[in-house]
Amino acid sequence: MTKQLVVVQLLPELNNGGVERGTIEVANYLANNNITSIIVSAGGSLLDKLVDGVEHIELNVGKKSLFTIRLISTLKRVFKEKQVDIVHARSRLPAWIAHKAIAKIKTNKPKFITTVHGLYSIKKYSSIMARGDRVIAVSQTALDYCQDNYSSYLQSPPKLIYRGINPKEFPFGFEADVMWLQNWYEKNHQLVGHKIVLLPGRLTALKGVKDMLTWLKTTENDAKLVLTADPESDMYAARLYHWFKKQGVERRIHWVGLHSSMAELYAIADVVVSTSVRPESFGRTVLESLSIGTPVVAYNHGGVGEILSKMFPQGKIELGNGQQLADGINQMLADGVQVKQQQPFLLEDMLAQTVNLYHEVYNDN
Repeated sequence: MTKQLVVVQLLPELNNGGVERGTIEVANYLANNNITSIIVSAGGSLLDKLVDGVEHIELNVGKKSLFTIRLISTLKRVFKEKQVDIVHARSRLPAWIAHKAIAKIKTNKPKFITTVHGLYSIKKYSSIMARGDRVIAVSQTALDYCQDNYSSYLQSPPKLIYRGINPKEFPFGFEADVMWLQNWYEKNHQLVGHKIVLLPGRLTALKGVKDMLTWLKTTENDAKLVLTADPESDMYAARLYHWFKKQGVERRIHWVGLHSSMAELYAIADVVVSTSVRPESFGRTVLESLSIGTPVVAYNHGGVGEILSKMFPQGKIELGNGQQLADGINQMLADGVQVKQQQPFLLEDMLAQTVNLYHEVYNDN
């Protein structure tokens, strides 16, 4: 009888985020395919997204504290008691703790897999993400970053497994239903009659929101820039609010706060923008927008550039070029550019490739 594979994924917590969603997608897929699926994290708001059959072990493996070192022995015990075959770390501190725990196991050591989800600061602390028995890169950008900076730690070339989305969650041509639209415009009546330029995601200085100033100041249309943040509850958003006011463009900005109904937001947007000044390892919001059919204007670098090259090359903008950004947005608004229906980044492909890698590394003795 073939042994049922036992897989543990580790990450700091299970709150909103691309890494968290990807971890849950893999965990649920494993459980639904007769593979023992365990997640180790501090818990969070996404716990209820786990299907029956996924075990969650609550350990704060992402807390930067001397206390976290004690969890090495705890993890060692978990790995042995659960007869774990694969330990898949998705973040640096949990990866270090898991790596140390595996080193303490004398026989039947689990295989150690890491996923490079981000372009981390280049230092020894980040090197743990290249120390896996196998390393997954979520894009060619992430793969190149790993090889360029941590080649001495790699046991084999990283495996490129693009992140993917479920087209049923972001179907091409999706439209928000009437009740959602009614509720939306009751809360956001300032947007009635205006075209919408959406910049989704949590706001930080690296999001490049200030690069929108040329468009905000010079465009002759009355489109609004919609930001998914709230100046009353977010410090950086509050600073942005006052900066926009100082620049005299606050009337062009509309704040809607964090949203979970992203498909609806993409659907009502006329253009989605991505102006991150630091290259992203993937760029999920860009992919989700294009999947629905909403045109995107974005800086052509990192994983975002890879997605645009495959799906919507006319949306690529030179990094930091505010005028080109403004012209690109205005062209999309004026011409109503059509996005072709295509989906080269499928969730089912990501899941199948990940599980194939688990089996490959387990059988590689």
